[in-house]
Amino acid sequence: MKNSYLLFLFFTLISSMHSYAQIIYVDTLLPTDCNGNYSISNRACNGADGDTYKTLKSAANAAKAGTQVLIREGVFKEQLNPQYSGEENNYIVFKNYGNEIVEFTGASLAPAISIDQKQYITIDGLKFKDCPQFMSIKAASHINIENCEFENSTMWESCQLKDMGDYFLFRNNIVKNGTDLLSIQGGSFHLIEGNTFDTASHTCLVFMGVHDSAIRNNSLINPNQKLLEIFATRDREWSAPYRKSEHILIENNLFGPNSHRAGLYNGKEPPASWGVQFAGVKCIMRNNIFAGCEGGMDICGYGKVGGGDDSPEAAFNYSNRFYNNTVYSNGGKGRYGSGPGVKVSHNLHTEFYDNIFMNNIFYANRIFKDVHTKRDIPSVQVAFSSSSNPSETRFYNNNITAQSNKDEEVFFIGKEDKGFTLNAFEQTYPDYIQNNIKGNPLFKIKNPNLKHIVKDDYRLSEDSTCIDTGAFLTYSIGSGDTSIVLKVKDPYFFTDGFSIVEGDIIRVGDNKVQIKSIDYDTGYMILKNAIQWKDKTPVSLLYKGNAPDIGAIESY
Repeated sequence: MKNSYLLFLFFTLISSMHSYAQIIYVDTLLPTDCNGNYSISNRACNGADGDTYKTLKSAANAAKAGTQVLIREGVFKEQLNPQYSGEENNYIVFKNYGNEIVEFTGASLAPAISIDQKQYITIDGLKFKDCPQFMSIKAASHINIENCEFENSTMWESCQLKDMGDYFLFRNNIVKNGTDLLSIQGGSFHLIEGNTFDTASHTCLVFMGVHDSAIRNNSLINPNQKLLEIFATRDREWSAPYRKSEHILIENNLFGPNSHRAGLYNGKEPPASWGVQFAGVKCIMRNNIFAGCEGGMDICGYGKVGGGDDSPEAAFNYSNRFYNNTVYSNGGKGRYGSGPGVKVSHNLHTEFYDNIFMNNIFYANRIFKDVHTKRDIPSVQVAFSSSSNPSETRFYNNNITAQSNKDEEVFFIGKEDKGFTLNAFEQTYPDYIQNNIKGNPLFKIKNPNLKHIVKDDYRLSEDSTCIDTGAFLTYSIGSGDTSIVLKVKDPYFFTDGFSIVEGDIIRVGDNKVQIKSIDYDTGYMILKNAIQWKDKTPVSLLYKGNAPDIGAIESY
């Protein structure tokens, strides 16, 4: 018994020593470093609170795997540049101490954060203001940036991530006033969640050649240009074989406004401005709200493989699923195809096919004269331009309605210079445009504020025709007798979470079950629990009532 007690004390002591050794401090008020005798309360070398460094550089040089670097309140004009990598279960953490404000600022911080070929680093709770560039991260993986604030940068790509490895987490941050506020090139399993992006001279958020990642629960606002871009890598800056942006989940984001740009371009026509400019493969865009933008969704294709320069940036755009989004009151006078709710365009060199729009609201968007239409057509909600045609893009069970709520031309085909009412378009292209409805969707708020998007404003009223009128996303193939293996007609509507977020919880008939994994090539899904079903049983995300609603919010 005595030996067991002594052994317990030994391991307790070793454990506490290890934990104590993993915390170091940075305190700019010190005249010199403290070697084990730091006083947290006095901010002096007259205590027993461990090691403290006067400069961030010294602390970064000392921080090895498992070290937590707690930074005391102060203004820093030196770069945060981790010198070592952490380990899988022992990240190196740079964090503000308690609730103290730690701010990085100064013309020399270009970038303020520099991480090159490192792994397992976390930066948490720091502020960066008036820095030419906020961060440069190259060929790194397992990097977490959380609860930070970034404001005012001037260099191209305010937060620049090049040749990225995997698992970049950017969560609960505020990024304001820059160029491309966050630009990520390459890598997989990235999660961009719960952030506010506000005011970029070009684009708030850019994904290039990213796989198996998620963009969700963010707010994107930009009076200058675009909000989100999804592209492949570019020949001019990517030496490896091109990489498509593939299997990206884009959900529950607020896009807008970005159309209040009076006076920003000195009387000249402003450049292209969209909620999203998109060229991805097998991606999901769902439950997002686009409001007050110069154009809602630009589903585009340009360039070609081997084209050089920006090619093949937008050469791949197929097998994407756009469902249960609300696209409201977008459109404005701009240079490149401004408005409407959705524009579909590509050239003869791009791979563009099998894109489905289902259960979306396209309401009160408007298109104005530009290089594509040559004339004003204020009621258009969906426009096809360049070489695009309806056979490549399907519209099922959407609400597609002009602001006037009259039977106006809501579709437009640019190469024919011809508009169509909803009924006329469905009759002309019955194989591709089916079961759409028209009529004011009756949001909870009659005229939602377009300068400040509040998600709840877009909840449907009880008497909305969009309640319970959405389509089921797909259906089962074959029956199952208490099984965890479900085959569906179209697996591209769903995600297993890519190991970074939870897999979809779906409804299979009356069964509620979570997806564990998906084989997109075969249509087989592995479920977390065994259920029973019959052949051609409806499969959708969870919904209330008798069927899914149309729009971004499942209301009643």
